[in-house]
Amino acid sequence: MNYILEINAFEQWTETHYLPIPSQLLWYRLMSICNKAGWSEWVTVGNQRLMATLQMSREASFIKARDELIKAGLIEYQKGKKGCPNKYRMVSFTFKNEVQSVVKSVVQNVVKSEVQTEVESVAIYKLKQNETKEKDANASKKKFAPPSLEEVEAYCKERGNTVDAAQFIDFYASKGWLVGKVVMKDWKAAIRTWERNRTTTSFSQPKQSQRTKNKFNDFPQREYSEAEFLELERRLLQK
Repeated sequence: MNYILEINAFEQWTETHYLPIPSQLLWYRLMSICNKAGWSEWVTVGNQRLMATLQMSREASFIKARDELIKAGLIEYQKGKKGCPNKYRMVSFTFKNEVQSVVKSVVQNVVKSEVQTEVESVAIYKLKQNETKEKDANASKKKFAPPSLEEVEAYCKERGNTVDAAQFIDFYASKGWLVGKVVMKDWKAAIRTWERNRTTTSFSQPKQSQRTKNKFNDFPQREYSEAEFLELERRLLQK
């Protein structure tokens, strides 16, 4: 223990901590005794000797001053037995500061490491979130590419429907590949819609008459050949 360093540390400590004057004088007296004893861990000294050096007449006042040092954590005390004085051990300021410095350094490093790891984890998570959002946005903004005639024909063949591929392409090309007012997103879905509509229409629409009716009467209209028309015209002229 370094005598000068301990005294300087004690003076600095009293600037920010309250300690009664009798307790301060007792601390200096105990430090002096420890110095003379070669800084033994524990020194043995009786109450009367310490009271004499402090010029205290009341033992109660001495005990109160000693209790203040114990309470402040500046000394450790072991009560003596009959014929054996009390024992005192000084708590080193420099040792406490070294320990606090080491502990502080370790704690700071651990906390810094944990905080840095947590911050990096949050940053990585946010980065992945942003990347996912960008991918979704790019996918949604991807422009519709009209299919080729071969692609439509191949899909209709795969579906086994009767949709006319050329008619399908011509119809939507004339509309700018819009479904209503929205650009088409899935032409295969449109093919399936046409397929369903054609199936429904084939059952709902009435069959056309196999024979064309004359618009002037209910008799079927007869189709004449050119020779028959000439013969009919000759007969009418003769009449």
